[in-house]
Amino acid sequence: MGNCFTAFYSFIYMGNQRPTKGIAVDAAHSTKRLETEYQAIDLATGEQIFYKNLGNQTVNIGEFLGVVEAVKYIIENDFQPRVVYTDSTTAISWFRSKRTASNKKCKDLQKAEIFLRVMAADVDTIEVVHWNNQKWGETPADFGRK
Repeated sequence: MGNCFTAFYSFIYMGNQRPTKGIAVDAAHSTKRLETEYQAIDLATGEQIFYKNLGNQTVNIGEFLGVVEAVKYIIENDFQPRVVYTDSTTAISWFRSKRTASNKKCKDLQKAEIFLRVMAADVDTIEVVHWNNQKWGETPADFGRK
């Protein structure tokens, strides 16, 4: 499944329609409060699935860890459909390569990379799709602080 399937899925199944099923994730970083946080929303119900405050990290780290946490949630709960949406192309790239390009020391990043590699057989059955903000508006997981 990879880039071709993801592009096909986005084009054929979603087109211009805003997704209504799956998990949307997003992260935010506040330079004022020196904190990074991420959350996930069930698109079908609008309910928050999880939230985490990481302390002072980067938004890319938050976006990536949000995706990984959503993947874990899908595997542990047999969540359907097995699709995660994020507006972060960096998080998608890091997820697909199962490693980050961050130089920050962060144990959560190390654990996430290990999880993605160890659980690759399950992880690779889950699609991580780019949320198109231009067509669909902000992701429901957006923190609304822009």
